[in-house]
Amino acid sequence: MSDFVTSVLSRVGLPVAFQFDVEHVTVINAGTIILLQVLVSRIVRDWRPLPTMVTGMAFGAAGFLLLASSMSPWVFVLGIAVFSLGEMTAHPKYYSFIGQVAPADRKALYMGYAFLYGVFGSLLGSSLGAFLYERVLKPTAGTPQASGTARAFWLMFAVLDVIAAAAFVLFARLFAPDTPQTRRQALAVMRVVYAAILLAGGGFLSLAFTQTPVQPRMAVQALLFIGLGLGGLVIMGARRSSEPVPDP
Repeated sequence: MSDFVTSVLSRVGLPVAFQFDVEHVTVINAGTIILLQVLVSRIVRDWRPLPTMVTGMAFGAAGFLLLASSMSPWVFVLGIAVFSLGEMTAHPKYYSFIGQVAPADRKALYMGYAFLYGVFGSLLGSSLGAFLYERVLKPTAGTPQASGTARAFWLMFAVLDVIAAAAFVLFARLFAPDTPQTRRQALAVMRVVYAAILLAGGGFLSLAFTQTPVQPRMAVQALLFIGLGLGGLVIMGARRSSEPVPDP
């Protein structure tokens, strides 16, 4: 990759010795979005939100599968580009989907909570990826096991992508209609979700302080998780206790 880019630069009169490095990985993602986001948004603007998001997530899974399929740097770049294509396909329809499923009297609340995906993604995604890189991938670098370990690493994220897409479809079928029954079901599910968020926050907080060096960014994100989970459980408990008791 470095030799190819260096030769292209030299042909246009730029004697630069290019060296492909870690920071160029994020450049691939950002560059693909900068070049194609307007085009992709125009293509999907009239599509329904849920199918568009599932399609984008399928592209994301395909990108992970490409990353798992080969150790070639060209396949690596292509895999990130395909993942980025899925990202820019799904994201523009995210808030449209939130607006559709939100009850008429709670649209503002739902749109406010919609921004929490960044907190979840940053803590769960980056922390899980960094943990697996340090504990699983890095020790095998330069060994015969490196290829198989990297393949398993990317396949795991592909599976998570598929699970998330399936969960979106299940959510739309079960909870999108705004009825008293779906509201009661959603409350029961959210109690479990808030408890899981609280437990995840405690786990990540412990992990942040047991690593060397201590991870302050992870600790702050974990505290946000703990606050969100605990606050949600407290608020839902208060709502339940304030509900009138029906006559027998």
